[in-house]
Amino acid sequence: MCATQRSGSTLLCELLKDTGVAGRPEEYFEARHDTGAPPHPGDYLDGLPRTGAGIRDDMTPPEAPPYSSLDGLSSYREHLERAFELGTTPNGVFASKLMWRQLPELRALASELPEYAGLQTAELLERLFGEPAYVWVSRGDKVRQAVSMWRALQTRSWRHSAGGESPEDRELVYRFEGIDHLVRTFEAEDRSWREFLAANGIDALAISYEDDLERDRERSVRAVLDRLALRVPAGSQAHEPPRRQSDALSDDWVAAYHRDRKQRDPGASSSAVANH
Repeated sequence: MCATQRSGSTLLCELLKDTGVAGRPEEYFEARHDTGAPPHPGDYLDGLPRTGAGIRDDMTPPEAPPYSSLDGLSSYREHLERAFELGTTPNGVFASKLMWRQLPELRALASELPEYAGLQTAELLERLFGEPAYVWVSRGDKVRQAVSMWRALQTRSWRHSAGGESPEDRELVYRFEGIDHLVRTFEAEDRSWREFLAANGIDALAISYEDDLERDRERSVRAVLDRLALRVPAGSQAHEPPRRQSDALSDDWVAAYHRDRKQRDPGASSSAVANH
């Protein structure tokens, strides 16, 4: 599954897990080459001047889930073996989620093994996963996506069932500059996914958060299963999906962003504004 953060990919992953036949997609390859752990929240703000929100002041290492942490492993081969075991359903289907920014880290780590050394990204994914089927999840409203990410970076809470601070544990700070940085980052990363898929002749199944997941989750799941030539076993039942973290505060920040953007550039016509 190709995605960017806060695009709705977690919702689709949870729905696919519940089918019992489409693998168990997680971010198995989120570890950074230099730390063996997921990115620090501040890593998402590279190139952005300090905003005063405190995201980069807290140097506590991010929590590393057991499925992606490289701590204590003897080699990256051991991680790959673990990932394939965890991500494969009894029918032999493996699934994983990949964010665009994770691809360079995956290449750097996999190249430590001789059979993957020197491979370009598309070749590496082909060699790792063996003729993988691609599902590309994207979110049209980059402002809401960025607002969701800006909140998550401050709380370190990626979903309601996860650890980290809840919004009530600290005062969240709106910063136009931070949200705008993330808007532009998500625009660039989605553009990179599009170009990568086209350049390599990959026919990815496109799933839109707004047009597909929000409107008809069951149809979205069926589309993925149809692409994989799979059928949901009789009697299977989907669990309650992760609760949305968007609320009145998110709505306020979205409105504030559009107000501030218009003040800074009255003639702005970026996709961030057009998609609102």
